[in-house]
Amino acid sequence: MACHVFLLLSLVLAFHASQAKLEVDAEPRKIVAKPGEKVQLKCLLTGIKQPFNMKDFMIQWYTRGKQVAEYDNKIIIDKPGLSMSLEALQKGDATLTIDSVTEEHSGNFRCYVYYAADHIMKQVELLVEDPSKPKVEVEESFLTTCDSILDKKLDKVIDWFTKVDGKLDEVNRKCSGTQRIIKSNK
Repeated sequence: MACHVFLLLSLVLAFHASQAKLEVDAEPRKIVAKPGEKVQLKCLLTGIKQPFNMKDFMIQWYTRGKQVAEYDNKIIIDKPGLSMSLEALQKGDATLTIDSVTEEHSGNFRCYVYYAADHIMKQVELLVEDPSKPKVEVEESFLTTCDSILDKKLDKVIDWFTKVDGKLDEVNRKCSGTQRIIKSNK
């Protein structure tokens, strides 16, 4: 029995070690645009051997605490004027395109990438400046700072829940495997 558990554990560790570590590139991290411009918020997967299994892959784009786009076996866009390319996704490019930015698009956009048991988040800041309008007042800057602080705290909470979810999945897999071993030994 102990030999079987050791063999199973060795196979799991060998398989996990052979998998490349998920990495995401989201450069540039800050984009300044003028109203009406087309903007691409980069979110590129690296470190995964191509082609990768699209069934183990999920992308979520958030801004201001709301999901605006997602890929989970299909692309779902929750805000008009945004898009992602399925062809690009198959190559590890989860770039979010905004066809015509407005000042309302200004803010932090977060790209959450989930691949198999791995996950990572990258943030891109979009600043849309209208040259015909006066510069931002102090009160608005203060609100932007508060939004930034809240975004960071929200990211910590989401990261914590993601870690807990991953641990629960791991425990569930271990329990399922233990039940199969016990049943086969009876």
